[in-house]
Amino acid sequence: MPNASRFLPSVAVLLLFGLSGRAQFMDGFSDGDFAANPAWSGEDALFTVGAGQLRSNTGALATATTYSLSTPSAQTAGQWEFFVNLKFATSGVNYVDVHLTSDVQDLGTPGNGYFVRIGETTDHVVLNKLSAGVPSPLVASPDGIVNSSTDNPFRIKVTRDAADQWTLFYDDGATGTYTTAGFATDGSITTSAWFGIRITQSTAASAVNNHFFDDFSVGAIVLDTTPPAMVSVTATSATNVDVLWSEPLDPAAFGSYDILPFIGVGTTWQDGTNPALVHLTPGSPLAVNVPYSVFVNVAEDLSGNVAPPGNANFMWSVAVPAQPGDVVINELMPDPDPVVGLPNAEYVELFNTTADQTFDLTGWKITDGSTTGTLPAVQLPPGGFVILASTANAALFTSFGTVVGVPSFPSLNNDGDPMQLWDAGNATIDVVTYSSSWYSDPAKISGGWSLERIDPFTPCSGAINWAASIGVLGGTPGSPNSVFAVLIDTVPPTLTQVYVVDSVTVDLLFSEAMDASSLMNGTYVIDPAIALANLSLIATDRVRLTLATELVPGQLQTITVTGVNDCPGNAIGPANTATFALPEPVTAGDVVINEVLYDPRGSGSDFVELYNRSQKVVSLQGLQLANGSGSMQPITAEAWLLMPGTYVAIATDVANVLANYPLGHADRMLQAELPTYTNGSGSVLLMGLLGDTLELFHYSDDLQFTLLESVDGVSLERVDPERPARDDSNWHSAAEAVDFATPGHQNSQYAPAPEANGEITIDPAIFSPDNDGHQDVLTIAYKFDEPGFVGTMKVFDLAGREVRTLMNNELLGTSGAVSWDGLMEGNELARIGPYIIFLEAYDLAGNVEKVRKTVVLAHRL
Repeated sequence: MPNASRFLPSVAVLLLFGLSGRAQFMDGFSDGDFAANPAWSGEDALFTVGAGQLRSNTGALATATTYSLSTPSAQTAGQWEFFVNLKFATSGVNYVDVHLTSDVQDLGTPGNGYFVRIGETTDHVVLNKLSAGVPSPLVASPDGIVNSSTDNPFRIKVTRDAADQWTLFYDDGATGTYTTAGFATDGSITTSAWFGIRITQSTAASAVNNHFFDDFSVGAIVLDTTPPAMVSVTATSATNVDVLWSEPLDPAAFGSYDILPFIGVGTTWQDGTNPALVHLTPGSPLAVNVPYSVFVNVAEDLSGNVAPPGNANFMWSVAVPAQPGDVVINELMPDPDPVVGLPNAEYVELFNTTADQTFDLTGWKITDGSTTGTLPAVQLPPGGFVILASTANAALFTSFGTVVGVPSFPSLNNDGDPMQLWDAGNATIDVVTYSSSWYSDPAKISGGWSLERIDPFTPCSGAINWAASIGVLGGTPGSPNSVFAVLIDTVPPTLTQVYVVDSVTVDLLFSEAMDASSLMNGTYVIDPAIALANLSLIATDRVRLTLATELVPGQLQTITVTGVNDCPGNAIGPANTATFALPEPVTAGDVVINEVLYDPRGSGSDFVELYNRSQKVVSLQGLQLANGSGSMQPITAEAWLLMPGTYVAIATDVANVLANYPLGHADRMLQAELPTYTNGSGSVLLMGLLGDTLELFHYSDDLQFTLLESVDGVSLERVDPERPARDDSNWHSAAEAVDFATPGHQNSQYAPAPEANGEITIDPAIFSPDNDGHQDVLTIAYKFDEPGFVGTMKVFDLAGREVRTLMNNELLGTSGAVSWDGLMEGNELARIGPYIIFLEAYDLAGNVEKVRKTVVLAHRL
């Protein structure tokens, strides 16, 4: 229990008046209860005494509530003093009223008296009068002094003298020194029967059992024998300095002042409202950011106590507009569900990176480009945090620190969003174009975890400076980030993508946030030579080139970038070159469906891989993927180029795919929404710009390698992109050696049909269908001199027994191919040994072709 006696002078003169009945009492709860000496009553079960202090004892609350405890007290004038500690962030639904006088025992019913409120929305201490249950404030402390989310120890003292003058004092931190909040005169209520506590509490977990009280003292005014002390010296302008004292000063002796160096004081006057405040006019205007000192003599309080001569330092600082990086977007919660430990609501945290600048965020804006929210009045001190949330959800975060409800707060997309912070003049202060891939942790990407900035003092806002929170609650709103570290980046940036917007506009995308000035002053060489007409920044990792000459469709150009660096200063490395062209129209057969993962592991991501088998440079912009139920999703809104002979895998969650298939090619993956592809069977359609079907593939578990125990997480790979998607034998399970999928790579089962140099060509002559990715599939190519042949192809063993029918009376083209996966008709793997491939074909003219080829089926030893 804190020692109350150290707050009382060793020699005290008591002013005894207005004390009748059982007026005076003290309770430090050293007896371990509140049942006697004095007796408190009310909602007893909701209070307890522990470690010599009275505290709340509600346990978790299902609904918000108020509850109280009171003890008889007839004192209406004199001095009231107590200790209180609210170990949570106070708010409009979490605060405490200490009733100094009351004519009703149940403090929740309308009554008359005076009470002190600690907390509330403005986080202050205020003395109120209560008339028929209606409060009206008399004296208030400055706002924001009850500002901790975990510990708010205060001593409060209130006096009422014979002239009905009320004085409110507070001791922030229970240090032993009181600050005078102010004075008021009111004598309208002159009777009392009770003293007590009334708690207003929400369902927030932080407030549960966290209200602490001690050292109640009700009695006569203790005469002041402590001299006044300077609390603060503040220059409010170049021509005014305010000196705040710990208590009111005598109007006839409020001090003799001087300002050094070489300034002096022109005029001095005591504030008309707050007698503890003295205003000084410097002898000449103060210079900006120059240190000064105020010296004082002969300052007396109202009790005649004289302050010893002293001095205090101060400086006149002019508010400086925030520069980019002074305030940063420090934490994001795009997907709060499923909840880990934080409220189920999105939020953005801002952090003031400066050491000495407070920024007024009134009128600042947070936007994702489509929705813009404007911040109400809020101050962000040096090193301070503020939590931004929707107006509907702001109250959920009050226990975590300063929170602001933002009208039209933008919704944070789970997959990613370009978030921007603007000042009141719409100047950009920070930009973060986040992506779900920044989590780099499949266990956290599905929700409940925030993205935290690693080093807020580094201007980099790209993936390298962000990570999934490791906080036990899933995030750290209002507090230093759990992943905070000094960012040491020695990795050079790379040129990752070229977007051809139109015939004269090209966007370059880099692997991370870049230094803006280096991008504007870098060297960009295009071969064959094309001059630049203009250069502009689109984002921290993106620059736009306007060409002086139009690109020619399909003509390959190479661009080389030098003289640019990322924001930590690393110069671009050897990966500074890219090939591009003005894309040509996509027609059927140019781009094909090459691999499909329709049954991912667990709750992972599907993907569809495309392959450009043409000689064109094509753009994926405007193309769509669909399923057999008519659901369609655009692949990309960007001019994403697919060069001849290259692959791209489209996935709903690229980070998840790469985590499950580490051999995947990250630079050849594109994150986008996909239609639903059901497990077991379904259809994948590639749609053109006009909604035309470029290719259709009917997938099924029946196309998977039969001997697999499970097809969960196993993709279907196209054996030969030149053969039709409708040819079932042209699809096979991805090899186990590549972990059953090859997103962005050549397929593990890739086996181009050999060029037929007769009726049948076999490749390979020896194959081993064990799904290891090496010669798992036998390809049989055929070729005829004339069209119109109908053919049947079967596999026989050396004893002449039919093993498998590969085609049966099918109308053949002049050339084609079919595959055998080593399985018999019953989907059992054929034995090792030689087999005969037999093709019989005829045409309407009576021509018959019969061809036999021997192959060998082998197994690994």
